[in-house]
Order: sequence, then structure tokens, then C-alpha cells
Amino acid sequence: MEKINCDVLVVGGGLAGLRAAIESKKYVKDVIILTKGYVGKGGCSSISEGILNAPLSKNDSSDMYYGDIMKGSANVSDPKLAKILSQNTKSAILSLEDYGIQYKKENGNFVLNLSGGNSVARTVRVEPPGPGCGRIIPLKLMEYAKNNDIKFLEGKHLIKLFEKKGRVVSGIVCDGKNFLEISFKSIIIATGGAGNIYRNSTNPSDVEGDGYYLGLDVGASLIDMEYVQFFPTVALKSYLVLPFIFTDGAVLLNSKGERFIGKYDSNLLEKTTRDVMSRAIFTEALEGRGTDGGVFISYKEVPEDFLKTKYSKELEFFLTKGIDLTKDNLLVKPSCHFFMGGLKINDKCETNVEGLYACGETAGGVHGANRLAGNALAETLVFGEIAGRNASEFALINDFDYIDTKNYIESLPKHTESSSEKELIKEIKEIMWRYLGIIRNKEGITTAIKEFSEIKNKFEKINSTQNYLEYFKLRNILFVAQAVAISALERTESRGAHYRSDYPNEDKNWKKAIIIKKGFNIEHEAR
Repeated sequence: MEKINCDVLVVGGGLAGLRAAIESKKYVKDVIILTKGYVGKGGCSSISEGILNAPLSKNDSSDMYYGDIMKGSANVSDPKLAKILSQNTKSAILSLEDYGIQYKKENGNFVLNLSGGNSVARTVRVEPPGPGCGRIIPLKLMEYAKNNDIKFLEGKHLIKLFEKKGRVVSGIVCDGKNFLEISFKSIIIATGGAGNIYRNSTNPSDVEGDGYYLGLDVGASLIDMEYVQFFPTVALKSYLVLPFIFTDGAVLLNSKGERFIGKYDSNLLEKTTRDVMSRAIFTEALEGRGTDGGVFISYKEVPEDFLKTKYSKELEFFLTKGIDLTKDNLLVKPSCHFFMGGLKINDKCETNVEGLYACGETAGGVHGANRLAGNALAETLVFGEIAGRNASEFALINDFDYIDTKNYIESLPKHTESSSEKELIKEIKEIMWRYLGIIRNKEGITTAIKEFSEIKNKFEKINSTQNYLEYFKLRNILFVAQAVAISALERTESRGAHYRSDYPNEDKNWKKAIIIKKGFNIEHEAR
């Protein structure tokens, strides 16, 4: 088996991974980005809408921003991490201009939008606007990384980490059939979340919770895994309708033509947070006032000239699908969008395992029970930089260490032409949507846990596989599903994105985080 090494290994080729790698390269010689797909072209950042939060106006401040983060999180964000985010997004956003990123401006000033959960307009958008315009950010950083001798290892999956004396030292990489051993002085996990453990998801197909499994398996803790954000207004299965349109006069209507959101948030109405809007839409559909599991956005109250000017790209896109937003209502429905939980980190992006760092959606604790719209990309930049700097500093004072991986490789199923993983993966996704989606209860969660146990028994009996990548995909998805279910059962209240119909109210006694340790052991941490 081929063996390679590097100072810092970054797992994940999205925006968080790129920002971490670029920062690491300032301090150490050998930095490798390892990704299942292609650097800068995979993960959620590659399909984002290019929106980022920062306190950029005279009517805003980092303290106000911090207050909104904490309020949006239902006051269970890690306050240290929330403070770091609120204080550093401005510089992070401005720094992207050095890479050639442009933002919408008027008279030299940023055009700021009001996004869900924010008390003031603080959301900037990348130029030129349009569906998926955020892809330009990772592509620009990819070009920079490539030109600065950061090595890319593409089309490869990190399937296992190994630790020695409490420090992670190496891993096994697989391309489907062949294996590669890689040693490093430190490692940064930036593999994104786990949106594709649900049947309906806005995430690309490669976002499957890899980092969560890799971390916990080697001894790192998970936090806040019960909090899964569903994007409320998804059209045509994958198009995200951004909240700006509601500020400009668009409204939500159920199948009866009723504007219903006031029943769920009488103050903010359509400017409410994503968790509230998702539950509102889900409930309307569940109670027979929806269409195909969703509701409609009406653009009729938005002045047509304004709509054609500000949302020209969106109008053009939907016209190609036979939908005229100046005349037609748009069918939208919730889909799994973002994991607030993830590997537990401190203010240096360190996990509790030496040499193991995490950033981006892989890391938990920043957003608590609910992420504000506009905070996802901002988080990748802020904590990517922090992870890259600290991981490289660790690498500078440590050397390589090695561990025999032969026994692990020999324990894997044999390669064959038959396989059963795909059906089990499909089954997990259906269970997650049915019992651990927008609305949950004890009966459903316990049913899910039982069914996951049965699937685990089937997984452990697999002794041959057609494609190792499908085998490891099943392992990772099953693992994350169990973590979500265990945390959801433990939290006997409703808070943020975690809503239990049998415990519909927030409980002050639950102002704490749920920590999952290796072996799915649970601890609580006060907030």
C-alpha cells in the first residue's frame, strides 16, 4: 500500500477547507487538501447563494450581531464561539476582495439585505447575483491555493483515522478499490454537514456526515446533533428562495390562498427564522392546507418594475422552467439544509483529540439551536482561518508518528460484484424524514432508533461489497442518523430547530448542550 505524508492534512475541498489550507500554508511547507470530489467544486459552498453576514453599517455593531446570534440560537450557542464569529466576519468578508471577490455596492457602500433572524440589514451578496452565485468564492480560493503550491488529492475518501497516545497521527484513504495510507502532523476536518441522511435535502450528494464519523470514531466529541435546520422555501427540489424577497413584499400563501404565517410569528411574519417558517409550512401541509407537501410564494405585492430590476436573474431562471413570477405563485417546501451540530471545538478549533481540528459545518457549537441566514459562509471563513493557523502551529512543534494499519485493511469486507448498501441507505433516509424531521416525538424517535439498530445488525453482517465507497457511505450515514436520534430523544423540550410535539415548549432547565462521546455516551454542558 502506497504511503504519503504532509505537515497539515485538510479533509474537504469546500470553502472552509480552502480557507484553512491557505492559512496553514503561511506557516508550514506541505499542505494537502483531500476531497471526495474536486477542490472548490464540491460541498455546499459550491452551490451557495453567496450571502454573508457582517456588521458593516453605522447602525450595526459586533455586539448587536452577537446578540442576534445568541437569540437565534435560543441562547444555547457556545458564547465564546458566537463572539468570535460576530467579531471577525467583517474582516473575513473584506479579505475576500483580495482574492477578486466582488459584492453588490452602491456609491461605494455595501448593499445590505435583511435576512431571517437578523435584527438589522447586515447580509451582503456576491456579484454577479443569480442562482448559485456563491460558487465563485471557493473557485477563486481554489485558484489561489493551486498557485501557492497547496497539493490536491481529489477523488479520494478518508475512511479511517488512527490515534496513538491520544494524538491522531494517520489515516486510510480509498478511491473505491485501492487504499492509501497518509500520515500527518495535524489534520483539519472540513467535510461539511450531513444533509443527505434525509430524503429531501438541499445539499449536494457528497455531503454525508463523513467528518462526524471520523471524529467520534477516534475519540472526538459531538455536540448539538439534535439541531438540524430545514430550509423552508425550496423550489424545484433544489432552488433556494432567499429571504430577501419577503422584505420586498412577497408573502406565503397556503392552498386556500390564505396568508398564514401570522399564526406562527405575528411579529416578524415572513421575516421569521427558518425553523419557525419550516414548521409553519410543514404544519399547513400536514393539516390539509398545502399542495404536494408545500405552500406558495406570491410575488404579486412586489412592484413589477422592482422585481424585474432586483431579481432579474431569478426571473430569467424560472422563466426557463415555465414559471413567470410576475404572474404565477411559486410552489415551495422545506428540505434539510444545515447541521448546527458537529464536532465539539474550542476557540482554537481544537477537538478534544490532539492534532485534530474542525471548521465549517463539520464543527458544532457556533449556532446552537438555529443558524441565522447568512452565517454559514461567514462561519467557514472565520473558523477556517483559525483552524488553519492553529493546526499549523501544532504541526510545527510535533513530528510524524506511525501506526500499523494492516489489521484494519484485512478486516474490511472482500470486494465482489454484489452489494446491498444502496437499499439500506435509502431506508435510513426515509426513516430520518419520517421520524426525525421538522416535527418529532418520543414514539417516532424510539421507532427510528429501533430500526437503526436493525440496520446496524445488517451492516455488521456485510462481508463483501461491490464498491467500498458505498460501504463506508452506509457506515457514516447510519452513524450520524443514530447520533441525531439519540440527541433528539434526550432533549425533552422544543428549542430552535428541534421541535417535539410531545414537548412543544422551551424548558429553562434545558439551557444546556448535549455532548455525545465515543460509544454514544451522553454528557450535558451548561449554557
